[in-house]
Amino acid sequence: MMMIDWSQMISAEEKAVEAAAQARQAEFPNLEPDQFWGVLRATGYEQPLRAWIDAIEDPVQRGFVSAKLEFAKHFERDHPLIEEARLALDIPELELDDLWKYGAS
Repeated sequence: MMMIDWSQMISAEEKAVEAAAQARQAEFPNLEPDQFWGVLRATGYEQPLRAWIDAIEDPVQRGFVSAKLEFAKHFERDHPLIEEARLALDIPELELDDLWKYGAS
C-alpha cells in the first residue's frame, strides 16, 4: 500500500505564489555587478547611493550595507536593501523597474 505524505502536497495557492515569483524573476532578472553599477553611473545615481551609505549612523549597519553593495555577486530587484535604497534616493518604483530592465538588456 502506498502512503501519501501530506506534508509534501502543494496547494493551488502555493503554486500560484511560486508562479508569480518565477514570472517576477523572469521580468526582473538578477543583475551582475557591472550591470548594476553601470546603470547607477549612467543615470547619476551612484554618488547619491554612496552618500546615503555614508550617512548611515550605525557603523555596523553602514559596514554591512557597504559590503553588501560593493561585493555582491548579483543584485536582486526585490531584495529589501534595494527597496530601502530606492526609498532613500526617492526613485519612483516604475523608474527603478525601467532601469532594472535596461541594466538586464
